[in-house]
Amino acid sequence: MAEAVVLDTSACFAFLENEAGADIVEKYLLDARAERVAVHASFASLTEVEYITIQERSAADAAAALAKMKGWPVRWHHTDDLLCSEAAKLKAAHKISFADAFVAATALRMDAILVHKDPDFDALSGIIKLHPLPPKTGVV
Repeated sequence: MAEAVVLDTSACFAFLENEAGADIVEKYLLDARAERVAVHASFASLTEVEYITIQERSAADAAAALAKMKGWPVRWHHTDDLLCSEAAKLKAAHKISFADAFVAATALRMDAILVHKDPDFDALSGIIKLHPLPPKTGVV
């Protein structure tokens, strides 16, 4: 596989909620099923999808979203000492969230393109390859 991507939480939500950019995420997932691309994601995205969905909807909806995500052709990365250290360095040097630091560290580890809707990742331009998705319709 020539290309690798990491899906940020915002890319996961784009696909789950059929937001702008859902078609791009879907293409990556289809390409992953066909083994044309390796798709990765961080444990932090599983956590964020779960708590945000519980807050905005319900625990049942969160469980359904996680079940869908775990069925995707994605390699889920969980933390270890080296990933923690890389995330800490990124968080210390840039104005990104704690979860975003782990997502970015995963992209660095995998030498992957980070697919996202989060403008905070702009701070990592030149450090990580970025593929920004279109913003939500009506969001400025």
